[in-house]
Amino acid sequence: MSSNFTVKRICEHCKGIFDAKTTVTRFCSAICNKRSYKLRLRVNAMKDIDQEVQTILDKPIKSLQGKDFLSVSDAAKLLSTSTKMIYRMIADEKLAAVNLSVRKTVISRKEIDRLFEIKEQIKFSEEKIVVRPKVRDSYSMAEAQKKFKISEAGLYQLIKRHKISKFKNGWYTYVAKKDLDVIFNNVIK
Repeated sequence: MSSNFTVKRICEHCKGIFDAKTTVTRFCSAICNKRSYKLRLRVNAMKDIDQEVQTILDKPIKSLQGKDFLSVSDAAKLLSTSTKMIYRMIADEKLAAVNLSVRKTVISRKEIDRLFEIKEQIKFSEEKIVVRPKVRDSYSMAEAQKKFKISEAGLYQLIKRHKISKFKNGWYTYVAKKDLDVIFNNVIK
């Protein structure tokens, strides 16, 4: 059966207006039909690739769910943080870990779960306001080495051992004169 009427339609691909001979015509030409088909294939392929990538990304986390003991890198993946953050938590004793050897640190899964238990009240320590001494009341690291006749490594070890605060001003690192004088006066006596 033929029809003698035409219907104004909008092409689904190019959005142009065209005269269609049927009410179900979707495209203005065969070219738009082919382009739409190729676009549809491309979009579906991209969805499949995205879905495949997502399953690959989720796979390690699912495999870590069943483990009782995790390495530092596995714990970092599970918590979506860096290994540096995990090591810092171990150093701050927020996370208990065991060194099985020099290169192998193991964390119990229960310890990681314990991090997320609701505690009574988390109180954040108020930061102490540190008053930085003036540069004229401080030794630069080079000045301290010359004055006290100590090596660079020795000075750094002393500062670290006595937990002396140091500060940077421009290129130089400074330490308060009174802190170093107290230490070296005690050492000399």
